[in-house]
Amino acid sequence: MEHGQASNPLPQIHFIEDTDITRFAYELHVLAGDFLRECEYNMRVFTVTPASDYIAIMGRDHMLLHDALDVYRSTADMHQMIFTTEFLGARAFLFHADRSEDGRLHGSVMMMDLNTLRSDVKSHTCHPVGVAVEGKDGKEEVIGLEKWHAMEPYEKLSLKSWGFRYDPETMDNIRRHYAGVSNRWKSQAFHVSDEYLEERLNTEYMMDAQNPDMDKYRIPLSIAKQMLLYNEAPVYRLLPSGPEKIAPITVVTTGLWYEHYREFAVRPEDLGALDRLCSRETDRLLGRIPKEIQPEKRPPAPER
Repeated sequence: MEHGQASNPLPQIHFIEDTDITRFAYELHVLAGDFLRECEYNMRVFTVTPASDYIAIMGRDHMLLHDALDVYRSTADMHQMIFTTEFLGARAFLFHADRSEDGRLHGSVMMMDLNTLRSDVKSHTCHPVGVAVEGKDGKEEVIGLEKWHAMEPYEKLSLKSWGFRYDPETMDNIRRHYAGVSNRWKSQAFHVSDEYLEERLNTEYMMDAQNPDMDKYRIPLSIAKQMLLYNEAPVYRLLPSGPEKIAPITVVTTGLWYEHYREFAVRPEDLGALDRLCSRETDRLLGRIPKEIQPEKRPPAPER
């Protein structure tokens, strides 16, 4: 499909059957907008928060990714974002991992408008039953919400750590509910490939540019910098007069990044270079060392 042909609105729910979730999540930060400020935090969630289900919420300028159950916890950042995001085009991406291959999660991805998820969360929000606190002396205890809210700010600041505690049985019920409602949404979804969905999302990103060029793929400023720095592929600046190919030396000699027009793109035939860059960055954020630079294993030195 040609990049410029995808002009019809996206259906409400899209479903990708089997894909590299970590790669897809990273490329969302690049191809659907400029969300690279949150990218490092979001991608590390996959390694520090082991789970089978994750949700990413995408607003106009921000994206937040975490354990799927966090959207149902009233005190979680994910829950707050759902109910404070007013952008009409906000979306939710539901990731379900069923296996891990070479350090990456694989499974399905579902995309829907945020209102669909919001209405379900509104009916199934969970509230904390207490607060787990750890004092400076290392003593741990769970206190009631009434006591927590009665504490003075200086008392809370003096704690070594604290976190809201949720009833385990309630969260198990929510986990079962989420599995059921996810299957219902899946039955209503339009099945697509990951390449198709990324292309359609990038079309929207390009249309939002001040000087769009529908024959190219829009990329964020920092990705344009990397592609020029490592001479990955030609990069174009989107100007009122049309796309202008950028010479790497121009970036240094003209102070390009400080100029007003900061919209960039690559040609469809150079998407392979963009894919390689995204794969490299995904490995870096996941703490994986590419095979070509892994240290060679040596036999143990003989005892002396």
